[in-house]
Parts: sequence; C-alpha cells; structure tokens
Amino acid sequence: MKKQKQILIQENKITENVKKIQGIWANAKIKSETRSLAIFLSLFSLAVAGRTALQWVPSVEPIIPIAILAGLLFGMKEGFSLGAGAYVVSNFFVWGLQGPWTIFQALGAALAGGMAGAYGKFRKPKTRDIIILSLAGTVLFEIIMNFSGATMGIGLLGPFSLFTLPIYFAMSAPFSIVHVLSNLVFARALGPLLKLRRQNNEFQVISVSRNSPAGTTTLRVYKHRAD
Repeated sequence: MKKQKQILIQENKITENVKKIQGIWANAKIKSETRSLAIFLSLFSLAVAGRTALQWVPSVEPIIPIAILAGLLFGMKEGFSLGAGAYVVSNFFVWGLQGPWTIFQALGAALAGGMAGAYGKFRKPKTRDIIILSLAGTVLFEIIMNFSGATMGIGLLGPFSLFTLPIYFAMSAPFSIVHVLSNLVFARALGPLLKLRRQNNEFQVISVSRNSPAGTTTLRVYKHRAD
C-alpha cells in the first residue's frame, strides 16, 4: 500500500511537471509567432510605404527585395503573399492606380518572393544570397511586365503588339536597368535583417524516461531556443 501511494505521488508530480512544461512551451510559441507576425507586417508596411514615397522616381521601388527578404525569413507562402499584396495595396496610392497591370506586377513580385522562400529551405541565406535573388527576381519581374505590356498593346500597335515585342523590350530597357540596379542597392541594405530569421531548431524536443514499479513514464520537454 505504501509503495502504491509513493508511485501515485510520483506520477502526480510528473503530470504536474508535464502541464507546466506544456504551458511554458505554448507561451514561448505564441511569443515567437507574434514576433514573426510583427516583423512580417513591418516589412509589408515598409514595402508599400517605400513604393508610395518613391513613385516619382521611375522604376525605383523596393517591393521585390523586401518580398525576397520575407521569403528568406519565413518561407514561400510569406514571400509570395508579401510580393503580391504589396503591389496590390500600393497601387491604391501611386500614379496609375489599379489596372490590368496590377495582376502582372503582383505575379512577378510574388514569384520572386516565393522563389526566395524555396531557396531558404535548403540553406541559411547570407547577404550575397538576397542580392543574387533580388537580381534574378527583378529580371523575372521585368520580363513578365514587358511581355504583358507588349501583348496588351500599351502604347504600341494594339492587337499586333506581339510582333513588336523586341521593340517594346528595347524601349523599356533603361527603366528595367534602373529597376534592377536600385533593387540591388535595396537588397544590400536589407542584408543585415537576415539575422531576424527564425532558427529551425528554435523548439527542441528532449525525451526523459523515468522507471518505476508501475512501468516506464516518458516525459517530453519542449525547450525554447533563445537567440
């Protein structure tokens, strides 16, 4: 009877410890997710405000490097969402407003951010990575925009604009070059923010087993990794 009572007390203590640990883990995870959301919203606001403020400087807009940073920090979904959402929202505040071009702008920036998110899954990114990805993402964006602009016949030959695609690319080249070069500058400036990237092992699981006459009890400890 005395042994059974001791076993019961030990099991109750283990149960209490498990509940405490679960509470600590839940609070730590909530704080981590809240921090990530705050960073994402800050980057989104920066992308929209940056494009709005720079609208009078042709082809200078920081959305793509910021979308790539979001992809590297959080993943494909976040990079894709920031790139697409920032162009849609900012088009309410810039000259030209909304139009069919919004679809292609959102698509180009979303693909760049999603591409960065996929890249971030395989390796820990550095400043040079955000610069290279910004170069590739901006070139992809310009190809999409120039192709869509030519096929829609903006300022060219209407339904025959597809045949003038090389001319359209040539006419747009100065603006495309400015966009690429300015985004490389933005990417370099955003490089230090890569330290905000959440570690893959931020939450570690440690198994602790305890033997007793009643059997083996396994206790899983979730430890928050402090940066």
